[in-house]
This record gives sequence, structure tokens and C-alpha cells, in this order.
Amino acid sequence: MAGISGRHDFGDELVRQEVLTREELDAIMEQEAVSGVPWYRQLLQKEIISVGALEDLFRFEYHSKAKRQLDESIGATLVKMGEISKDDLKAALAEQKRTGRLLGKILLDSGVVKPEALAKALAKQHKLEYAALDKTVSTAEALDAVPESVARKYRFIPVRVDGDRLSVLISDPRVRDSLEAAEVFLGKRIHPILTHVEVIEEETKKRYRGRKTASMKESPAPPAKQAKATAQKPVPKKPASSKTAISDTEQKDKVVMAEEIVVERATMDFAEIARQASGASVMQLVTKMIEGAVNSGATDIHLDPQEPEMRVRYRIDGVLHDVMSIDHEIEAAVVSRVKIMADMDITETRRPQDGHITFDFADNEFDIRVATLPCFLGERVVLRLLDASAVLQGIKDLGLEAEDVKKLSVLIEQPYGMILVTGPTGSGKTTTLYAALNQKNVLTESIVTLEDPVEYQLSGINQVQIDPDIDMSFANTLRAAMRQDIDVLLVGEIRDAETARIAIRAAMTGHLVFSTLHTNDAPEAISTLRNMDVPSYLLASSLTAIVAQRLVRKICPKCRTSFTPAKTMLKSLNIPESTKKLYRGEGCNFCYHTGTKGRTGIFELLEVTPQIRQMIAANEPTEKIARAAKLKTMADRCRNKVKEGIIPPEEFLRVIRT
Repeated sequence: MAGISGRHDFGDELVRQEVLTREELDAIMEQEAVSGVPWYRQLLQKEIISVGALEDLFRFEYHSKAKRQLDESIGATLVKMGEISKDDLKAALAEQKRTGRLLGKILLDSGVVKPEALAKALAKQHKLEYAALDKTVSTAEALDAVPESVARKYRFIPVRVDGDRLSVLISDPRVRDSLEAAEVFLGKRIHPILTHVEVIEEETKKRYRGRKTASMKESPAPPAKQAKATAQKPVPKKPASSKTAISDTEQKDKVVMAEEIVVERATMDFAEIARQASGASVMQLVTKMIEGAVNSGATDIHLDPQEPEMRVRYRIDGVLHDVMSIDHEIEAAVVSRVKIMADMDITETRRPQDGHITFDFADNEFDIRVATLPCFLGERVVLRLLDASAVLQGIKDLGLEAEDVKKLSVLIEQPYGMILVTGPTGSGKTTTLYAALNQKNVLTESIVTLEDPVEYQLSGINQVQIDPDIDMSFANTLRAAMRQDIDVLLVGEIRDAETARIAIRAAMTGHLVFSTLHTNDAPEAISTLRNMDVPSYLLASSLTAIVAQRLVRKICPKCRTSFTPAKTMLKSLNIPESTKKLYRGEGCNFCYHTGTKGRTGIFELLEVTPQIRQMIAANEPTEKIARAAKLKTMADRCRNKVKEGIIPPEEFLRVIRT
């Protein structure tokens, strides 16, 4: 929620909805000015508003002038329908001007209009179908198609399914703005129908409870398991004044008995959790959760234990989006279901665990890495989705400029030497390495990779999983690989001096070596290797090229618009002040109101030419080497993409160090 601090129009909407008073909003804004704590963080900390309600507020874009005008015209619609008089409307508008409250709420509170009439007027105004709540039942098929937590998150009630169309009841026309995200999650077209309901969350719970009761009646109950009965003789309590001491044997027996009871209860709890995890609703929820992530193009699923519910978030284009919540009652069952799918121990909740799931969806196979982490409020689970089709990317798909594509393609065809890819975690280094390997001929060359972990399976390539627990470190495995008659060697990461020296020796003895380092830019890789006590003359002999990279978000093509940048922005971007036009995304349903969709790479390529080789051998500073190479930095590349309208200027400021 970065970048929203100080936006008073959101606060005004909270006042209109009577979530807080004008005085409370002013006090919070003053506190923000003094302490620097954003106003929305204060609201969350004081539990005035929930995370979900806050995200709904931003999603609906209440600050839109057009939408405010639409809301205000509800009075005119009610007058045309004959539900209220012009005098009623005049009095309500005067009250709205004085208090800033919603016109509909004022009309309802004054008793001049009935809730059903207001709902019909809203439906007519927003061109929605209207249906009475008591006359619109939910079919079993509709309730089965949507997990309850999803229906509650997006505030609708499923009523029927017709092919790929799902009809739902909504109580607020603005909910329609968020339904596209639900469509992606569920893989269905959603048809909204407006109705009047006092509290839609309660009605949703009621209908799902009715469905569960019906399911239990339809299916025969499993035979009840006889619980173990532990005969316990009550220990007679002695008066406090009694001086008769309990013997050591009796004390030990009591401790053992207490431990047995605790273990038995824990075993029964895990058995119940396992039973819930095998239930249709929990299995369906987890499957829908993964399918929704695939549909939305997410790379990670985060299950965060919070109060009062577990939050489920997708990482899309590097940014986390809240998509649903999981009730506390089934939280443990959902986590256990994920553990069962990942072949993990559901009874172990105190230690981190790792596992993986193979998931088939839409003719694609996904390998999902699962990691758990015990937290104060429960177990945190992160699922990383690895799409096998991602390994089919080539050098031209990465976002390199044309001259760099040509140069890097030539360097990859060299028979020996080392090509390093540098950047922070999550900058796309592995994708670049795989794209480079795709340029090599697996039929005529021997190719081996050493990875920790092996993320994607590459056809025709021998991949080795690094496992330090059995002494298969990068250094040891690399030393063994040197005796395997290899042409091309990929070392997942150079982490220590020993691995660096062996990899460089491999590059000097007729192997083409690809590897990664964690450095901020390309020239810094030379300094890092020098700090690992690799002699400069060895670096000069082995290095072929260094590629540094970052990932940046692209402007959404659906809501891309131009704007006139302020001089302060142009100065911070180091773009000429004469620039009249830059681009950014306004935010729409297609991009989840972020203004960005998809990512591309920005790169800097340092080719080790004979001149650069001499400078490295002579121990010249990296700054001098970069100047001699006339290096086009990542900042330069990123600046070009901003001017071309590929990425918004905010991405430059977010990713590039100024």
C-alpha cells in the first residue's frame, strides 16, 4: 500500500461511510505529520478498519469524481420511481452537505425510503439485474463451485451456475469492480445480481452452513471410532494443613500420566485435522487457491497466519495482492492439506519444513516448492509456482536491447570462459542462465548444471542437486564434475572462495562456465571475486562477460496513459527538463489497479575485451574499468525504457539506486 499515505479522498470516504468521524480523521492526519506513521497504518493498528476493508476501499476508487456524481444521482432516480418526493430529496441533500454522509444512508435513517426500494433504484442506476433475497435460492452446484472464504472475501452469494457463467448476489453495486479478480481466481464469468440484505457476510455463512448440513444428511456418517479411555483414579486432595508429603514415586507417576494425556490429546487433534484436510471443502479450497494463482500469473502464494483470519496473498509481478482469507476454524486443516500434497509431516508444527507438489492445470505441469515457517500465530506457508514452460525462453525474450542480444549471443557461442550473471535475489538470474543454455546444442555438447535447488527440469541436460547435508557442496560437486568430460557447466551460485577458484579453473581448462553472484552491478563482480582471494591474473584469463540485471514492472497496456512530469521528477530521473510527456498506468481491473502488468529485465553487459583483460590483470579499480568499457549502465537502460513508455517512472526510482 505504498504511495497512498496522505490521500485525503480515501479518508473522506471513510467519513462518508461513518467508519470514523471528521475529527478522528483530522487527528490521525495530524499524527501522521508528526510521527510519519501513515494514516492507514494507524487505522489498522487501532483496529478501526480491517486489511480487507481497506483494500476494498482502494479497489473501488471512491475518490473518483464520476462515481461520486453517480452516487449523488440516486436521489433523482428515487424521485422518478415515485419512492420519495422532491422535498424529501432537498432535505436529504442539505443533510449530506452538512455531514458528508452517503445520501442513501440519510434517506434510510430518515425513514422516507425502504431498503428494498433503495436497492431497486441502485440496480436501475447501475444497470444491474435486481432480485429479492428470499426468492433467490443458492443451488448446491453454485455453492460447491465457490469456496466460502472466496465468497466472503469478494462479498457475494453464489446462486446458480450455467456452463462457465456464475450468477451471484451482491448488496453493493461497487462490489462489481472487484469481480474480475474473482473471475480470474474461479475461472468463470460472473454475472452480478443486486439484492437487499442487511449483512451479506451473515447470509453467506447461513447458506454455506445449510449446504454442509444437507451434505451430511446425503452421505452416510462414518462409523464412530471408539475413543481410548484412560482410567484415571482421582487423587484424593489432602487438606492444605496436612504435612504428609507425596512420595517421589507418586510424583513421577503423576508427571508420566500428565504427559500421556497431553500426547493423547495432541494425537487426537492431529487426527481430526487430518480428517478435515481430507474433506471435500478443504481440498477444493486448496485446489482453487492454486488454480487461481496460475490464472492470475502469480509466482508465489503466501498463507500468512493473522488475527482473526489467515490471509492468502498472491505475488504478481513482484507485488503481493490480498485475494482471500481463511477462517480460523479451518486454518490448520488447510495448512495440513498443503503439507499432505507436499509429502510433509503434518504433526510437525514447531520446525520449518520443505516439500514440493506436482500440479497439472490447463495442459501445463507446475512444480510447486512449499516451505513452512512456525510463527507466533501459527504456521506460515509459502508456495512458489514454477512453470515448466518458462525454461523455453530465449535470449530475445528477456528484455535485452538489440545490440546486447547480438553481443551476448556471440559470447555464449564461445568454446570456453566464464559468463557471470549478477543481481539480488528475485532478479531473474536463473531465467537468464536457462535462456543461455537454450542456445547450446544438447545433441553435440555435454552439459551439466549444479543447482540448489533444481527449479526446472531441462531436457537433454544433466542436472545435479546440491545437498550440503551429505557433503555435496558446490565446491565438492564441482570438483567431481571436472572429471565428467563436460563442455558446458552451469554453477548455480558462487558462494565461497573455493567454489570461485574451481569454477575459474574450469573456465581456463576448456569449459564454458555459467554462474551467478550477488552484486549490485557488473563491475562490482570483479571486486567481489578479488575479495574471495582470486588472483586478478586468473580473473583476466577466465572471464568472458559479466551481465548485471534487475526486473522492472511494465505499464499495463489496458490503462496506459500519458502525463506531464514535474521538474522534480525529471531531475530525479536525470531526464532533460524539456521532456513534455511520460507514461504510467491509471489502474484497472486487468492489472488489479496497480497500473502495471508483466515484467521485463534491464541489463548492463560488461564484455571482457583484450583491453579490459589487461586492466583486470593490472589490478585497476573497477570504476576505471567501467569507464574504459564505455559501460551502458542499468540506470541508462532503465531511463530509456521510461522514455519509451515501457515502464513507469516510479519503477526507475524503486529499482535503480540514484
